[in-house]
Amino acid sequence: MIQNGEGIRTTTTAVAGGQITVNVGPNDTSVEISIAGSEQVESVPVPPNKDAVITVPAVPPGSIVLVTVGKGLRTRVILVEVIALAP
Repeated sequence: MIQNGEGIRTTTTAVAGGQITVNVGPNDTSVEISIAGSEQVESVPVPPNKDAVITVPAVPPGSIVLVTVGKGLRTRVILVEVIALAP
């Protein structure tokens, strides 16, 4: 399922260690990835086609990954839940 926000679009779930594609607006040059409750932030540059491919951190299922673009009043955040694959 795709989750939309102004200036950012991606899926709502992801597998730990997998990849997701984040589509951003024309004025954003990077996407920041962090885990809810953690202060560690990873910045990923956005290529000219505006589709950044992000590797989901290896975290336990149920964790929430914060995908952020923009600064200040233009900040947009989408929450992505990490899920486990069926055995």
